[in-house]
Amino acid sequence: MGTAQAEKDLLARVYLNRKGAVTRATFSSAIYQGDKGLLTGQPARAALVIPSRIFGFCGGSHQLAAAMALEHAWEAQLPPNALVLRSVVQAAEILQNTSRWFYTTFGPGLAHPAFSDKPLFAEASRRFTAFKGDSFRPGIMAGMHPMALYALFAGQWPHSNFIIPGGVSGAVRPKELTRAFSLLDQYCREWLEPAWLGCSLERYLEIEDWEGLMAWLDEKEAHFNSDFGVFIRVALEYGLDQLGQVEPNLLSYGAFPNKNGHFAVTPQNHLQAVQFPGAYFDGKELHACDHRWLTESLRDNKEAHRFGYRGEAVEVGPVARMLIREKYKHQHNGTHPSLFAKVYSQKGASVFTRVWARMHEACVLLNKMRLWLYQLEIGAPCSLEVKEQDGWGLGLTEAPRGALSHFVQLEGGRIKNYTILPPTMLNLQSGEALGKTSPMADALKDTEIKDLNNPIEVGLIARSFDACLSCHVELFKNRSEKEIGKSRV
Repeated sequence: MGTAQAEKDLLARVYLNRKGAVTRATFSSAIYQGDKGLLTGQPARAALVIPSRIFGFCGGSHQLAAAMALEHAWEAQLPPNALVLRSVVQAAEILQNTSRWFYTTFGPGLAHPAFSDKPLFAEASRRFTAFKGDSFRPGIMAGMHPMALYALFAGQWPHSNFIIPGGVSGAVRPKELTRAFSLLDQYCREWLEPAWLGCSLERYLEIEDWEGLMAWLDEKEAHFNSDFGVFIRVALEYGLDQLGQVEPNLLSYGAFPNKNGHFAVTPQNHLQAVQFPGAYFDGKELHACDHRWLTESLRDNKEAHRFGYRGEAVEVGPVARMLIREKYKHQHNGTHPSLFAKVYSQKGASVFTRVWARMHEACVLLNKMRLWLYQLEIGAPCSLEVKEQDGWGLGLTEAPRGALSHFVQLEGGRIKNYTILPPTMLNLQSGEALGKTSPMADALKDTEIKDLNNPIEVGLIARSFDACLSCHVELFKNRSEKEIGKSRV
């Protein structure tokens, strides 16, 4: 199965009532699950290579999860430099995905003819039309800077061999470190500040709440006419803050290990040491992430994605990462709720919120990456020797699309059992096995489809989850289940 096939095809079967509103929806995808025999019998380190090739768009994240699963099984430890470098390249993979996803996958939907009656349609078309829009090429090129930073340390993205059990390959050299700072500055100076924000990163991060965001929008023409400013105005005019609006359960496994955290790679130590915390949010309270439940679920069940998390449907991705991070800081450090948490409390999860969460995360990560680069020690070790042994291991991390876990069971130095639980499948199907409505199906429920020949609403909701590049939609009458439309959005 090629990378494009694994990431690209999503079939949505959507059922409508007489008023044209969605009553239910089901999703299926060709995305790879478990090992399907590909890894069974292979040497243990094959887990570092094969999954990262299959999930090409998130190859670094899958290599990281695989390495962590092996390290857990082998009781490995990591030196501080390795922890920091892993955080840097993981953040770089997320950053390169952010701008490319917006301008190639989501933004062009804002220029769809279905919105031609909207006052801001002409501006949205001028900016965001695929290939021809004024912002399209600069947005695509912005992703080159974090990709170059990734390659600087890790080699060619996404199929590098940088992350190894016990740390990372290579070393920290002065020339690379200087170049890394330069690439972050270019990303910020050439795109994030002038094109996306229309202001300094510091000014944007000063915004405290929704009212402050609206005041920022009108503060200067540069804010109002930035790509972010136009996105906000278009999203509100199109009603994207109401489209796909739900109150989901959220899950994050956490990401970016603390340099001074626990060095032994176990799920418990990972959850204690990450700077973006892992937790489960039930809509009211945060709960510790139950890695033991995940272990048993992945060990015994090849359809773990349909059970979700402890039997609940869970939405994963930047919304979960950003909200859980801010709620954790408020709960454990006593800090006041900041921008994303306050806006979420007013707006909830919607197409607008999901898109904004991705772009907001890029702003947060940029400053974090600068701090991590300062923490690197030239000449310090970047890996420690590991002793291979039989056993089982669980690797937890965050891919650009959300919570990612790998489970491995080793026997005789070879893989006996391997299961992958990718974020897209949690968003598409979690909870279904126990009769729950999956996150994406829940987001579609009650959505009015205005044109059966062009169900753009389904496409916008699906893309807000960053689930796929193309979506095949089949529309049916709810009671008779008679097919009444078919489209690709």
